[in-house]
Amino acid sequence: MDFNQKPNYSQEISSSTPGAILFLVDQSRSMNKPFGTNASGQPVKRAEVVAEALNNTLAELVNRCTRDEGVSDYFEVGVIGYGRNSRPEFCWEGPLKGRRMVSISEVAKHAHVEQKTIETEVRGTIVNETVSVSSWLSPVAGESTPMNGAINMARQTLEEWIYRNPKCFPPIVINITDGMANDVSSANELIMSTKRLTDLTTTDGQVLLINCHITDENDTTVTFPWSKMELPDEDYARILFEMSSDMPERYKAIICEIFDRDQSQTPIVKGMAFNADATALVKLLDIGTRQAFVINAASHAAE
Repeated sequence: MDFNQKPNYSQEISSSTPGAILFLVDQSRSMNKPFGTNASGQPVKRAEVVAEALNNTLAELVNRCTRDEGVSDYFEVGVIGYGRNSRPEFCWEGPLKGRRMVSISEVAKHAHVEQKTIETEVRGTIVNETVSVSSWLSPVAGESTPMNGAINMARQTLEEWIYRNPKCFPPIVINITDGMANDVSSANELIMSTKRLTDLTTTDGQVLLINCHITDENDTTVTFPWSKMELPDEDYARILFEMSSDMPERYKAIICEIFDRDQSQTPIVKGMAFNADATALVKLLDIGTRQAFVINAASHAAE
């Protein structure tokens, strides 16, 4: 095992070399604030939008791992909430409560499924449609923002995961927050904690950290920037930039395609979104998870 080789983020995801995705979710009091509107124009809270986006992302991961014979364990997934109380904690609900990293087949098995009536737009007209919706997490808006504690918990969790899976595609951590950590004495302390997290390494590369700052303000959304010059002149924006990982080439290619950028003129892409609205949040979650999913057809047949 050579940890000094150049990381290339090329390891295929399979049941023998699974991937890991760990979500960090701000559950502080401020998540009760508005975050856009629904199809009827009614305001919705940040916690509600984030919970829905995460549940939809988990459902999509289950869907991608579903084969004729059932759900294949291509991933282990965890969700750490911070802000419900003074300490971060894994926040699975129902039968998964108290669990940490969970195989995707168990995630699928323990979904809470209910019938919901949703509003959709058809040729300019809002219509009601009944659909089956899977969920694992509820909206939470509690107390403070112990983000640093959540990052340290993520590091401890992924140290154990990498010990068990040293040759796998590096774990992906996606942090969703609406504000600065209040369990640190300085921004540098937070940056150093994230560095200890992203310094964790499999034979295929370092842990990837993607940060999403959400807001209902009318400021410009900056998604996957390549330079600090793209960001507003704001301390928190610069801190998030420093905290976030440089995205691997295969991520950069799809990001440049989606956002119509010249890849040859884009030296790096940072895994972050600043002042993100609901649309940007969903897009970040989609890009952050689907590009880790590299499975070759031959491996399907072997499994």
